[in-house]
Amino acid sequence: MSSQIPVFIINPIAGSKKVNAKKLIESFLAARNLEGIVETTHQKDHGKTLTKKYLDLGHRHFVAVGGDGTVNEVASQLINTEAFFSIIPLGSGNGLARTLNIPLEPEKALEKVFHGKKSVMDIGLINEFPFFCTAGVGFDAHCAKKFALGSHRRGLFNYVKVILESYFNYEINQSSFCNQPKQYFSITFANANQFGNNAYIAPDAILDDNQLDCTIIGKHPKWYGIYMGYLLMSGKIRSSSFVDYYRGTEFSLDHKENILMHIDGEYVAPFADKITAKTMPHALKLII
Repeated sequence: MSSQIPVFIINPIAGSKKVNAKKLIESFLAARNLEGIVETTHQKDHGKTLTKKYLDLGHRHFVAVGGDGTVNEVASQLINTEAFFSIIPLGSGNGLARTLNIPLEPEKALEKVFHGKKSVMDIGLINEFPFFCTAGVGFDAHCAKKFALGSHRRGLFNYVKVILESYFNYEINQSSFCNQPKQYFSITFANANQFGNNAYIAPDAILDDNQLDCTIIGKHPKWYGIYMGYLLMSGKIRSSSFVDYYRGTEFSLDHKENILMHIDGEYVAPFADKITAKTMPHALKLII
């Protein structure tokens, strides 16, 4: 028997603002006489395990409480199922939540869990790994790895610090993009329109249009980096002469060696020299 009682899956280390999400959710439920199951993750990929457990038990509404990494863990188990997905955004960037216009205030987001509208969205696949916001190669993947393996605390300020530490020494990459030679600083495949924190890497991306957007930042002078940052934050990245922008259902990328990727901001160790990114239309049900 299926149950619409929401299962809240909390990442307790998400974001830089420490919120006692478990206490907040339990207080919200008690004050309104609502039902919910509240679980906390204890290690990487634990969100996947918990989601699968409750999905197998018949639950059909899941809530990721955290950032885009938590979103990926929970939502990846719900693809093409009858279950619905919601978000309480407590991450550093909250790219998918921002794209979906989910309130960043936890109490308001909780209201949407119980009273939001049903919808659907596409998902992206990069070498068959699902992503919901963005995935890609190049500088962004390099920074994701450095951030994850370093001693940096979470939060926008510390991620910007990693970017500045890495930018001036980062070298341009060579590849074949859709069978054409390409030099690039970064290649981003986007399901959502931003990385997070309103950094619009793919300003024209729409979550339910059966398309992926692809932004390629090419070789550019180092002095141009500050202006590139402005274009990113203002949603005008397409106006740069150093940027190529594509839309389509599938893209391919060939390298001479295995390459580092990021998936929704989490790095994936090099394991393949050929990358395929594609869309899976309307594969995730939402209550937002």
